[in-house]
Amino acid sequence: MITLGAIAIQFELVLHGDADLPIAGLCGVTDDLPGRLSFVTSGKHARLAAASRIPAFVVKPGARIPGKACVEHAAPEYAMARIATLFERSRYSQTERIHPSAVIHPNAELGDNVQIGPYVAIGDGAVIGAGCVLHAGVVVMDRAVLGEDCELYPHAVVREDCVLGQRVILQPGASIGGDGFGFVTYNGEHVKIPQLGNVVLEDDVEVGANTTIDRGRFTETRVGRGTKIDNLVMLGHNVKTGEGCLLVSQVGISGSTKLGDRVTLAGQVGVAGHLQIGDDITVLGQSGITKSLRHPGLYAGMPARPAESWRRATAWLYAESSKAAGPQAEDEDPG
Repeated sequence: MITLGAIAIQFELVLHGDADLPIAGLCGVTDDLPGRLSFVTSGKHARLAAASRIPAFVVKPGARIPGKACVEHAAPEYAMARIATLFERSRYSQTERIHPSAVIHPNAELGDNVQIGPYVAIGDGAVIGAGCVLHAGVVVMDRAVLGEDCELYPHAVVREDCVLGQRVILQPGASIGGDGFGFVTYNGEHVKIPQLGNVVLEDDVEVGANTTIDRGRFTETRVGRGTKIDNLVMLGHNVKTGEGCLLVSQVGISGSTKLGDRVTLAGQVGVAGHLQIGDDITVLGQSGITKSLRHPGLYAGMPARPAESWRRATAWLYAESSKAAGPQAEDEDPG
């Protein structure tokens, strides 16, 4: 079992308290578990921490919890994320480097120290970079390229000609390079348009479970370096994101839209096609983007507009609807 002092040394934290205190794991303040390490970022949580059974906390400098052992870091939640790596458990144990049930084309290229799980399929001309881990049921199709140290969880799919950079993570069921939604209607029939492009995921991209990123029609769909994509997100063909974007659950981005750097789209944001979203823009949940947004800031609503404008409009709308309903509305049973 690791001690608080060992944690402080490894992550260069300032320790106040018993260095020999054993730490069995991590928890949140409201979990209130003895023997664990938690973290505090606000005064409200500090009061909960002081009354808890948790013996030790990561805190900001000078914000120690009375009666508790503390380690200090300017960003406690970041420090906890790093400490959590000490407590990660095995995901799937396998004695062979390549499971005998895997189907690997003889023209595929495997780098050093790759791990290939059961029932993985790797196609003709595919390249798997050194240190990659492909868990059970992963499919990497012809000529797809994975950079070094990628991890693909069960049933992730990388279709033909797609390219993953280094340290890319695909959560279970992620689909990279499926056909874009392209049809031309001729004589009353919807005729499929072949999707001839690919998908490029740059270094340090993570794609959530059951998220789908469609291949481009003629060229590429591209996700910029360090972008993190949540579960159940959909990127249409030829979408391009900048670096360091955050796309939260159930976001949908229509084809050929381009996002700048550090764009955040909260849950269930919908984006129309062929738009430009500038750098450093955040859009609140369930908003709809129907035209390009070019200026940094916070946006909300349907259609999306600067958040302060949306808040004022919403407040006015509810005030007017209350006036129209009359005084009897206040007496109505909401149930």
